[in-house]
Amino acid sequence: MKRGKMKTMMVLITLIMVVVAPLAAMASETMTIEGEVNDTRQVVGNDGQVYDIADNDPGNELIESHIGEKVKVTGTFAEDKDVKIITVTDFEMLAE
Repeated sequence: MKRGKMKTMMVLITLIMVVVAPLAAMASETMTIEGEVNDTRQVVGNDGQVYDIADNDPGNELIESHIGEKVKVTGTFAEDKDVKIITVTDFEMLAE
């Protein structure tokens, strides 16, 4: 009986590790970037890095009203595979 419980525990631990590891890789951090909003739901940073803008109210406002403009964007950053994603919490327009 103990051997069966041990196998069950090992399976559960393995499943937890398989589920948690990808989530840790996608953990987000707060950041601020400066760049230009393009028409494909992205901010191209001054350093050339491209960030997809997540679908939320501030991000949608940024895209709808400021395409082609220089901005300073604050939000949470996550990376899913090779795609950098910023969930906008605040933004301000920069002088050109």
